[in-house]
Amino acid sequence: MMNWRALSHTKQERIWSEVNQLIKWKPGSRFHHIIPLDPYRMFDISSGMSGKASNDDVVRVLNDLETSILKAFQSCTGNQDVIYALDWQHDGYTFSPHQAMPKDEFGDWPVPIFPDRDYYFFFHQGFSWGLLDDLWKCTITVFGEELLKAIDKYRPILFQNR
Repeated sequence: MMNWRALSHTKQERIWSEVNQLIKWKPGSRFHHIIPLDPYRMFDISSGMSGKASNDDVVRVLNDLETSILKAFQSCTGNQDVIYALDWQHDGYTFSPHQAMPKDEFGDWPVPIFPDRDYYFFFHQGFSWGLLDDLWKCTITVFGEELLKAIDKYRPILFQNR
C-alpha cells in the first residue's frame, strides 16, 4: 500500500504526545473526553451503526462517507501535504489524499474513517485541522475552519441532519 506509510515508533509517540496535548485527550483514563480545538462540529453517526438499516444501505452510506471525507481532505491539502492517520494502540500512518487510496483485504483503508473498532484520528500535518472518531459516543468530530468548510461542501450522507 504505497500511499500509506507506517510511522516509526518514535515518530508515532511524538505525534500522539502532540495530539494528547492538542485535544486534551487522556486515553485510558475514566474521563477520556476529547476536547477539540475551536471551531469544531460533532456529528452523530449512530445511524451508521444501527441494526435497522439493510446491509446495502450501510455499505452505501459508509462508501459515501469515505468518498466525501477524501474529497474534503483533498480540497484542504496541497499535492505535497500529508495527513496523519492514527489508530489508538495500533500502527499509525501518513498518506496523501491526492494519491491512490488502496484498501486492505476487508475493503478498508488501514485506518478507516468510520470508527468500528477503535479511536481513529486524522490530522493535517500541521495539526491545523482534523477529524476525530469516538466509537463509544458514536460521533465524528471535525475541527478547523478549513476542514469544516470542506465538509459543508462535500457533506456525507451520514452527516445530514435527520
